[in-house]
Amino acid sequence: MTTVLVLAVAGLGQSAASAAVSASGSATAPTRGATSTDAEPGKLLLMLDASGSMKAKDPSGLTKIEAAKKALTGVVGALPDTAQVGLRVYGATVDGKGKPTPAACADTQLVSPIGPLDKAGLTSSITAIKALGETPIAHSLDEALKDLGATGKRNIVLVSDGEESCVPDPCPSVKKLTAAGVDLQIDTVGFGVNATARAQLQCIADAGRGTYYDAKDAPALTASLSKLSQRALRPFAVSGTPVTAAPTPESAPTLAAGQYTDTFGVGGPARYYRIEREPGSTVRLSVAMRPPRYGDKWYEEVELKVTDTQGSRCTEDLENRLAAEGLLQVMVARVTVSGDGEDPCATGPLIASVTRGKNGVPEAPVEVLVMEEPPVESSDALPAATSAEAFTAPAAGGGSPVVGGGGFSDALTLDPGTYTEIVLPGEQIFYKVRVGHGQRAAFTVDAPAPGLPLPDFRGADAAMFEVTGWNPAREPFNHSSSKPPARSTFWGKAPAVANEFVPEVRYRNREGKALAVAPASIAGYYYFSLGREVERADSTANVPLTVRLRLAVDGEVNGEPAYAGPSPDASIAASASPTSADGTSVTGAADTEPGDDAGDDAGGWLLWVGLGLVAVLGGLGAAYTVVRTRLKGNRTEESRGAVSG
Repeated sequence: MTTVLVLAVAGLGQSAASAAVSASGSATAPTRGATSTDAEPGKLLLMLDASGSMKAKDPSGLTKIEAAKKALTGVVGALPDTAQVGLRVYGATVDGKGKPTPAACADTQLVSPIGPLDKAGLTSSITAIKALGETPIAHSLDEALKDLGATGKRNIVLVSDGEESCVPDPCPSVKKLTAAGVDLQIDTVGFGVNATARAQLQCIADAGRGTYYDAKDAPALTASLSKLSQRALRPFAVSGTPVTAAPTPESAPTLAAGQYTDTFGVGGPARYYRIEREPGSTVRLSVAMRPPRYGDKWYEEVELKVTDTQGSRCTEDLENRLAAEGLLQVMVARVTVSGDGEDPCATGPLIASVTRGKNGVPEAPVEVLVMEEPPVESSDALPAATSAEAFTAPAAGGGSPVVGGGGFSDALTLDPGTYTEIVLPGEQIFYKVRVGHGQRAAFTVDAPAPGLPLPDFRGADAAMFEVTGWNPAREPFNHSSSKPPARSTFWGKAPAVANEFVPEVRYRNREGKALAVAPASIAGYYYFSLGREVERADSTANVPLTVRLRLAVDGEVNGEPAYAGPSPDASIAASASPTSADGTSVTGAADTEPGDDAGDDAGGWLLWVGLGLVAVLGGLGAAYTVVRTRLKGNRTEESRGAVSG
């Protein structure tokens, strides 16, 4: 994986401690949700804007260049010795006297080539930088790609307080790179920019398959930069045994209960898996993916169909995502095939087919989960199905900072309690908690966190949050009408409250077949995702917000079914380490509790890069905006007794 951090960071004059406090509301380091191991060390290219505008004063009293150098020095000091890092500077050597001369517009230097970290040398190079010339963004991006090599995924986080000064618009340059197939993503943050610079940075982000964020002050800038940096360092991860779906049912690979990874392109014919199961076992199957934005493509579709070995349909599901703004959410197509009855769908092997629509990124990693639930003895003696009576987690204290995951495999495991998280527009952040039979759980979000100053939103600008609950088989709950609601909007006056809950887990909840209760029929890890809707580039709500997370688990374990085989939860242990979307290996947070000292090995240097940035810049996340529309739900053939999740 390759990461580029582009800094034109006027206003980063805070110390590491004060930056962390201003961004998260606490000086405590965030709990990590995942680490990066067993992979070749990534490359980090720091790029500093040293143009003449950086001589202006920062709100802290330092000049912008002094503040930026102070922040950079802190980042370098926090990097582990195993890091591969370099530094590029532009605008530092040629004074065009305010004119974009040819020499000034070629003024970009690789001050420290990418290689093993030399903290003393890199710090010395940073100290010697002086603000002087123009702002050749387009040319510097071209040179940065040369620094990083011709292969692998590249992420750029560009933070600027101004616009390109050497070409009319850097967008065509970025569009040319992405059109040529360069694996590149550029996120941009505008710091106190005018309308022209904002539009230009928005265009760069759009062309670079990334996202634009607005930062009107230093705390907002530090939070945005740190969150975007973490996303670059820890992409969406999939976990499991690698497998390749086949073009025909006859050649389909056989999957037992477990977790698998595959890659799917778009627009091609269906691809197939064969699923073996014990007669009478219920099979729960899901396909999860989060394709990145691709050009102007804004619609994603995944269709999952299950038949018996003779081709007779058992059940199917169609998952759709509408992402006109390019900000994306995890998609999960999932089905449940009952083991009740005597027909082939209930007793024999199954054939699953997966098809992606024609839009979207050409290749995307997917995570395939196969869960097998054996028959249960004397199910009639178990507690009857419960109701969907809502409840919320109690409010207790301000909470400790955490950093959630970007998907199911790196979801952060939480104990019941209170936490805080910084959330950018477009993020979807994952957490999980263990819930047994006889227990229920609630996940309540206060946005923003109580006790913090309320941001100054203007007019109709607002921030919309959504909480989703998922069972261990990744079937979502549907409690949209409950109070507090799962979707809630903060208008800038009083904190919004969003809530999702898991009804008391009972085996017989499946009898109701209602999305509000039926998913709560198996024990194991339940997931909660917190999503924030994308904002307009010029919206005053397009800023980071610190939210409070409340998690409760209520009740004692009881009413456990007697399975005629391994429990569903025991059947799905991943047999391989999580793999990120760019192919690098990461360790998931399945067993990482808040406060665990996970990831302290030397192989986890990318996380430490992120934590170094957190310490200096204030906290971090993954920023992918979400506008999802589920157009069609699961479809089942009741005549076969199949239950669709």
